[in-house]
Amino acid sequence: MPKKRIIDFSEELNDMQTSMSDLSSTMERLDDNAEEQSDLLKELERRLSKIDPSFIAESPQSSEHPFKVYSNQYFLERSEEIEESITKEVHSNFQLLPSMTKLDYILATIIGAIAALADLLLVKIPKDVTYLGKYTQEGGSLTTWLRSLGVNEDGKLNGFLSNLEKNSKVSFDASTKKAFTDYDREVSGFSSKTHRLMSLGHDPLFGLLFGVLDIVNGRISLIDSKGAIHLIPIEKYQNATFENIVFAPFLWISHILSDVCTKMGVPAPGWGLTQLLQFGEFGEKDRTVADLARYMYLEGYDLRHFISMGTVPGIVELCTRIYYKLTLEKSDPFTLTYSKDLKEIHNKIRLQKLLFTAHSAATGGNALKIIMNQGNPLAFNYPQLIAFTKQSIQMSVISTRDKTTEKIISNREQINREWENM
Repeated sequence: MPKKRIIDFSEELNDMQTSMSDLSSTMERLDDNAEEQSDLLKELERRLSKIDPSFIAESPQSSEHPFKVYSNQYFLERSEEIEESITKEVHSNFQLLPSMTKLDYILATIIGAIAALADLLLVKIPKDVTYLGKYTQEGGSLTTWLRSLGVNEDGKLNGFLSNLEKNSKVSFDASTKKAFTDYDREVSGFSSKTHRLMSLGHDPLFGLLFGVLDIVNGRISLIDSKGAIHLIPIEKYQNATFENIVFAPFLWISHILSDVCTKMGVPAPGWGLTQLLQFGEFGEKDRTVADLARYMYLEGYDLRHFISMGTVPGIVELCTRIYYKLTLEKSDPFTLTYSKDLKEIHNKIRLQKLLFTAHSAATGGNALKIIMNQGNPLAFNYPQLIAFTKQSIQMSVISTRDKTTEKIISNREQINREWENM
C-alpha cells in the first residue's frame, strides 16, 4: 500500500509540463513566422530600392539611420517622395501601344512587299507611253483589260451603254466652249478631252451633289486649268422638266455609267479638285501639281486605272486581316469582363499596327516604283496613298486616345499578380 504524501505536486507539475510544451511549440511557430516575415520584408526592401535607389544607402544596416526602411516613421517622412516615384513608374511602364512580335513585323512587311510587287508588275502605269520622249514604259495588264470592257472591237460603246448615253443627256456634259454662248469669262484649258476632269458633276466621289445641282439649275460647274471656278448656265437646259428634276440622281448615275467605258473615261474620285493646286515646279516644263494631274488624266489615269491601283491596298488589307485572324488568341470564357475588354482593345490596336506597317511597306514600294520609272507621275498609286494616310490618322487617334480606363485595368492586374507572388 503506497504511502500517502502530505503535499502532492504531481498534478501541478504535469500541468506545467504541458503548458511549457505548448509554449515551446508556439515559440517555434512564431520563430518560423518571424523568419517568413523577414524574407517578405527583405523582398519589400528590394522592390522599394527599385523605385528609389537611395533605399540602399538608407538600409537597416546603416548606423546613421535610426529606423528601418519599413517602419512607420520612414513612410511618414518619405510618403510624398514614394507616391511621386510610384506614380511616375506606373505611367512610364504603361504600354501606350501594345507591342507586336518579331513575327508580326516580318509578316506585315512581307505583305506590304507583295503588294508593292503587284503594283510594279501588274498595275504599272495606265497605258504604254514614251516618257520624256526617250523612256518606253509599258501599261498595266489589269488596266488594259478593264479598258476592253463595255466596248466592241471598234472601241464604240456596246448596246446597253450606248442607249444610256442617248437617254441621259445632262447640262454638265458640255464638252466645248461653244456651249458657253453668253458667258464672258475665259475658261482656260477646257476641251472635249478635259471636260470630264474639269466638270465637277463627272467626279465619282462628290459628283452626285454637283451633278444634281447642275441638272436642276441647267448649268455646268467646273474648275479650269488656272484653278478658276465657274458656274456656267447652259441655254439648252435652262427649262428643266419636272421628270428630270425628280429623277436627277438616277439621271446622274446613268450618265456616269455611260461615260466610264469611253476612251477618256471619268476621272478618279476627287481628281477634279487637283485643278485648284496651282503650285509647284516639276519636270523640265516646270509644271504645277494641277498641270501634272491634268497630264495624268489625259494619259489614261482615270477611274478604271484607279480600280486597278486599288488592288494594292486591297492585297494589304486582305492578307493582313487574314494573318490577324489566324494569330488571334482565343479569350478564356471565365476571364473577368474588364480583362476581356482590355484584351479586345489591345487586339484592335495590334491590328491597326499591323495594317500601318504593311501599308508603310507598300507605300515605300510605290515610291521605289516611281524612281524606277524615271519619276513618271503615272506610276503614282493614288489609292495606296489614301490607305496609308487613313492608317496614319488612325494611328494618331490611337496614340492620343483616353487611356484612363486601360491604365486602371492594367494596374489592377499588376497588383493582383504581385499579391499572388507575395
